[in-house]
Amino acid sequence: MIQITHLKSIVSHGLEMAMDWTKAIKGLFVVASFIVPACAGVSLDNIAVGATYHMTLTTGDELEGVVDSKTDTSLILDCKGSAYTFAANLIAECQLLAPPPSKTGGQSQAAESTPITFDQARQKQPGENLQVKIKSGAVFTGTLVSADNDNLRLNVEGSVIPIGQQVVDQIFVVPAKKAPEKQPAAAPAVPQAYDTIIVKNPEVDDYGRPKDNLTVIGNIVKEDNLRLTLTRTDNQQVSYTFDQIVRIFRHTSENPEEDQIKRYAKPLFCPPDMVLVDLPPGKANRPFFKVCIDKYEYPNRLNTVPQVNVSYDDAQKLCENAGKRLCTAQEWQWSCSGMEGYTYSYGTNFEKENCNTEGSRVIEPSGSRNKCISKFGAVDMTGNVFEWVKGTGGPAAMGGPVSKCATISPGAGGSAKPTIGLRCCKSN
Repeated sequence: MIQITHLKSIVSHGLEMAMDWTKAIKGLFVVASFIVPACAGVSLDNIAVGATYHMTLTTGDELEGVVDSKTDTSLILDCKGSAYTFAANLIAECQLLAPPPSKTGGQSQAAESTPITFDQARQKQPGENLQVKIKSGAVFTGTLVSADNDNLRLNVEGSVIPIGQQVVDQIFVVPAKKAPEKQPAAAPAVPQAYDTIIVKNPEVDDYGRPKDNLTVIGNIVKEDNLRLTLTRTDNQQVSYTFDQIVRIFRHTSENPEEDQIKRYAKPLFCPPDMVLVDLPPGKANRPFFKVCIDKYEYPNRLNTVPQVNVSYDDAQKLCENAGKRLCTAQEWQWSCSGMEGYTYSYGTNFEKENCNTEGSRVIEPSGSRNKCISKFGAVDMTGNVFEWVKGTGGPAAMGGPVSKCATISPGAGGSAKPTIGLRCCKSN
């Protein structure tokens, strides 16, 4: 029996779309009335993009078309050139008329000549290749996902489709596809080089403070005395005046996860016992990075004598056990000197009384001197005990009684000494 359905209106996410009679006539369509698999519970999980459906809405309208796309709560149905969007809760009933077309455009795999029963299909293991022909004549070829007394669920070209027992005509087992011959490995691609600029963020947070600078990656196509124009990786072109630009990096790596710029752009939040060291891009002869560093020498507690006689290896383990790591020499130096690049943690000129300069003889509790503090808030960096750091050539020590922020002492193999302790860092 053939049923002709006349479409007058449809509700789309609360939006009513009026149609005149001319448009309605063009929207006439024929729906075969044979029974086909119903969308179980009208759940969008069971509706496949690219498949053809006949849907009845709670408004009384009936539609037949191909699912163009869907979200968690709604879908777009293409009805012979007219696209309709509506929420899932408007679907009263829906019937699957045809599966999504094959992505390869080829014929279905040849099935074994002897069909199996529905119960035999239910006993197959997930991942088995099946071909199911339903009473409407449509054929589904895919891998078995799950089965129960009422439905087989097949993965057909990436979409999971439920097929009811009452509509199944024949089921065949499909031989597994032969693995393609292994091709010679292609030569590694040459990395694409991009230009990267750091620009000021015009937005502010809830406290009125400017948000983190923005990172823009692409290719610089024009540059004059006033502004710079860049084509982003999404092919959108943007321009910035030079007073908006913090720093320019030319020919940077295409891998954002390994790019120092992208690491800096990520937000970093420090626990209460650490302070944030933020060196933004923009100043020549100075690195840029973000790192959290312990406020005090290990065990990182105010009014506690720092732990010494710790080897380099043991220092690494102590930091790892706290979910942190040893600082690099560069991180330690700038945590001490601040953005100004001070010689000592408290300033440019040496002040004997500001920090404990007798650390080789008398080790003081952390925080004993309120002037021995860096601009970032790290205490006792140029005073009290030496601290293990990761040097470029292996174990090294920094800080100590009379050292400068940039002074790096050789680690002597990383063995424990009565004047060397540690401080930990943490970063993205």
